[in-house]
Amino acid sequence: MTSLIKIFLYLILSVFIGALLAPLFYKMILLLPADHFGMMSSLLSSVQQMPFHRYVSRTIQIVALVLLWPTIASLKIERLSDLSLYPNHHAETDFFKGVILALFPIWLLEAVFLGFHWYSFEGFCSAKIIFKIITTALAVAFLEEFLFRGLLLGLCRRFLTNGMAVVTVAFFFAGVHFLNLSHFKESAIHWWSGCSLLLHHDAPWSDWPLAVGAFVTLFLLGLLLGWATVQTESLWLAIGLHAGWIFAQQFFHAVTRENFSQLLPWWGPFQIYGMVPIGLLVLLPLGMTTILLKPKKMVPQQTNSFFK
Repeated sequence: MTSLIKIFLYLILSVFIGALLAPLFYKMILLLPADHFGMMSSLLSSVQQMPFHRYVSRTIQIVALVLLWPTIASLKIERLSDLSLYPNHHAETDFFKGVILALFPIWLLEAVFLGFHWYSFEGFCSAKIIFKIITTALAVAFLEEFLFRGLLLGLCRRFLTNGMAVVTVAFFFAGVHFLNLSHFKESAIHWWSGCSLLLHHDAPWSDWPLAVGAFVTLFLLGLLLGWATVQTESLWLAIGLHAGWIFAQQFFHAVTRENFSQLLPWWGPFQIYGMVPIGLLVLLPLGMTTILLKPKKMVPQQTNSFFK
């Protein structure tokens, strides 16, 4: 139980410290002269244009990575197998399998958007933009899967049943990403703005059906990614799924324009938001992944408790 308290404190501190540091990072990055960084100027410029709520979300994830090392040391974790992760001899296959399973339902949804003229095609984007989208998808997928499904889920699986661990991490995953909803608005940024953002419920829930659809979708996606990690005892399938979702979403928005505000909340401003995408983006890849994955021979747990 002491270990569970450590994990709980780790999560609380990651969110609180990340929210406190976000305004500082926000103002520091805005002060940097983007045109003095050579090849990195384009990347820095795009980071400077991010809204504040994106800084809060990313800062929380960075703080969580930093605090992981003392947490891991205190829990006496010395190898990946202590996190229930093992060498994957089919890493490339699992990765590309995940990408395909992610792309198929999103492409299906996007075809519906274009077919009903809810989005209009604006023309193909440049190779530079495509490269940027691919780089972003891979970087975010590797970082977030390493954090959420690798380290955090691995820690929880040491002290919780697999099912309870997956649910716990999926809830935290959805909560952090919920900050990325475009409904969050900020005016002047102060040192308390990050904490204020976490406690400010009026903005996202003013359109509560859209907010519920977004949170439920993110939570179910977290369940799917956690389940894929538990089934394969590896991160590669989850990384492929995550990267595929990001690529499909960002590429679609780079080449189209939306015309469907009257369809809210059934269709959200992104393909993953809204009531209908919940089924398409979660149940379809879940079913396909179930068919393709070989079930593991699990040793039944002789307990009726949520805890091991």
